[in-house]
Amino acid sequence: MSVSVRFKFSRKGPVRYTGHLDMLRYFQKAVMRSGLPARYSEGFHPHQIMSFAYPLGVSMETEGDYMDLDLTQEMGEEEMTERLNAVMNEGIKVSRATVLKENAQNAMALVAAADYRISINGGTDKVRAAVDELMAKEEILIDGGETKRGKKKKDPKNIRQGILDMKVLEDGSVFMRLLSGSGFNVRPADVFDKLNEAACGGISTDCICRLEIYASVDDRLIPLSEADKKDA
Repeated sequence: MSVSVRFKFSRKGPVRYTGHLDMLRYFQKAVMRSGLPARYSEGFHPHQIMSFAYPLGVSMETEGDYMDLDLTQEMGEEEMTERLNAVMNEGIKVSRATVLKENAQNAMALVAAADYRISINGGTDKVRAAVDELMAKEEILIDGGETKRGKKKKDPKNIRQGILDMKVLEDGSVFMRLLSGSGFNVRPADVFDKLNEAACGGISTDCICRLEIYASVDDRLIPLSEADKKDA
């Protein structure tokens, strides 16, 4: 018997400069130290069956990221959370464990959108005007990048359709809800660059924080912690 569990976690402070592969190795070791009965793959090089929903960029913080892990037996959700937090380093904390239903999709396949908060250094009125200007546009074009072989550039990409919401919060930071995942993906850094252009280069940011990741279910966005959970 095996069971899949989805862990929601935060990452703040100096650990935000840790790359994705190092985070993967960190969680593998944390699971071992916690005593959770992880299920391993078969073959010559067995490894924990673990995956992350949406790898986080270096220097970004998060309040709502997800890691899926297969276990050989079911455990209480609160106990799993406590066991992992007991061995976590400062700056990383598991806030929730959700047991998934049988044959649930992994978190990475479900990603449809994500929320972000971007701290802003610059005048609030200038930022608000830049947000209003971008949200009024039908096209926001960014460099399409290069082809896989790097021989020619792709056509510019219109990211406006992927900006579902954007507004200035009371503390002067900017909230964004962006389409994410394999279908259509918008990077918060690209949106910030366009904000900076609209503000004539007068703003900067100290930190981009991911707040939540969503799945699309029946044309509704729901947090990944609610998607495919057992007995839902």
